[in-house]
Amino acid sequence: MLLIVIILMVLSSIIFLCFARNRRSLLIFLMTASLALFITSILIYVAKKGGIANETSLLLFGFSSIRNIMQYLPLTLGQLGYLVALGRFIFPLILIINALDFSYFDFAVRMRKKAYIFAVLPIISLVLYIPKIFESLVSKNNIILKAFVYGSRCWIFLYIIIALFIMVYEYFSITSLFFRRRFIPKILLLASVAIIYSLYAPQDPAQIYLFYRNDYMWMLGLWYINSGLSTPLYFIVMVLSILCSIIGFISLIKYMSTILDQEREEVVLKQKAKAASVGVSAFVHGTKNELLASRVLISRLEKSGVEGSDIENLKALNDNLITRMQRLYSTLREQTIKLSLVSLESVINKALELSYSSHSDLCVEVLSYDKNILILASSFELAEAISNIIINGWEAMKQKGKIEVEVKIERLWISISILDRGPGIPKSLRKKIWEPFYSSKNSSSNWGIGMYYTRKIVNSHLGSIRFEDRKGGGTVFQILLPRYGRIRGGLQKE
Repeated sequence: MLLIVIILMVLSSIIFLCFARNRRSLLIFLMTASLALFITSILIYVAKKGGIANETSLLLFGFSSIRNIMQYLPLTLGQLGYLVALGRFIFPLILIINALDFSYFDFAVRMRKKAYIFAVLPIISLVLYIPKIFESLVSKNNIILKAFVYGSRCWIFLYIIIALFIMVYEYFSITSLFFRRRFIPKILLLASVAIIYSLYAPQDPAQIYLFYRNDYMWMLGLWYINSGLSTPLYFIVMVLSILCSIIGFISLIKYMSTILDQEREEVVLKQKAKAASVGVSAFVHGTKNELLASRVLISRLEKSGVEGSDIENLKALNDNLITRMQRLYSTLREQTIKLSLVSLESVINKALELSYSSHSDLCVEVLSYDKNILILASSFELAEAISNIIINGWEAMKQKGKIEVEVKIERLWISISILDRGPGIPKSLRKKIWEPFYSSKNSSSNWGIGMYYTRKIVNSHLGSIRFEDRKGGGTVFQILLPRYGRIRGGLQKE
């Protein structure tokens, strides 16, 4: 049973690696593969050793046929012992690297580039446990033998403690509830495989190397199937092994499905955006020409003596629309947005200005935040993206109540949360709101391009945008932008 679940975990990580070909999927595969190598090598040793009850065999192997295959594999003690050594010494290293890769507090980010430091002890151990080197060093010298056994065990459990500490510290350093929920499968995955490994980590390859020659080594490592183990403790060990392997498998599937759903959604949106881009370009070009013609008419009206505030407002509105169309047309043609160092306060103020120009009765409360925050942004486009969310929330509340804007620093990110008190977004519409030309409102006045444009602008700033409904009512949209000075740190999806 334990072996079957471990194999399923490895197969899942291989599938994940095939679909999401990145550093993180590779690290997860290496972690599960090294654990599988360690556990499988131990089970081969247990099968060859024999002398275990049928109940134990069922819990460890699942089927007697699997046990029989392992029992008769043509492996020498030296080969089998070194397979155990490979899995045993590689796993703690990969576990720490995964913990660092999942974490975003400052120390973890700095240590990612220095992870090679943690490779020193595993490499030394792998060299010392090469069968010929091991034999030459420990032959007739129990002191060196004990130094190898207890020394390797100490650094192994130290690595496990460090990895788990990093994950726990990261969890409690996250202030966003959304991020915390997304982090739970990661911490469960690493914690479950770490517990499985820890249960069998005392299995030293030395016991296999010296199987026929050293009585002291006979008892080292096989404590989990020791006949002297009490029945309740034995039951706890077996059940904990299987339970953790199942939790690890489920956590891996949960994490994989989240990432793959994001990738699939991204591909679908890109295809729809590509199909719409030709029409958008033609639309923008035609609208720009119409606005230029409208400017000529306004100029003729002024020359004919028509005056007043209405003609001035119409002229200002027309000029503003021409400017925006030129900017949008330039963006579509160049497919780039120029970013510069700007104050986040100026962007938010501009977003409020744009929002109030559309809805003079708008009510927005910006919670206090650090006014010295700097970001790399295209000020007007980002302000317009924020304004789109504010206006959508205001219209969802039927222009009653108050919109709240909250700014926080979330590790490597600047979080801009916009909360409304509307009815929320139905589940059937949650994936559609980002699609170009989709709108649940009156199609004669809403063309469904606002949220698509907002998402495109945020992504162009190396950021991401997400939303969720609140239990007390309303929807919160969260824009995440990289902090200035940390953009080159190799940002990854949460």
